[in-house]
Amino acid sequence: MNLPQNNTLADSSDVDTSMFVDYPDLLSVSDVQNALSIGRSMAYRLINDGKIKHLRVGRAVKIPKRFLIDYVVHSCYNSGAVTGNPSCPD
Repeated sequence: MNLPQNNTLADSSDVDTSMFVDYPDLLSVSDVQNALSIGRSMAYRLINDGKIKHLRVGRAVKIPKRFLIDYVVHSCYNSGAVTGNPSCPD
């Protein structure tokens, strides 16, 4: 992952997103589960709590890949790799 030298959070456009290259541009909840190695309940919790932005298409929940990348970059999910996120405990 390309991180800025000043130990602040990177803009999502600055982050190497090659880990998501094999995923479609519009993800299902199952895709999110696989990408983050989490269970179904946790995936829905992150979505319903608004931590991962999403779209509803009828009854289906769809997550644009950009929203998943934004979550990974700006959350405590990667707090071990990035420092300076004010929402993460030190």
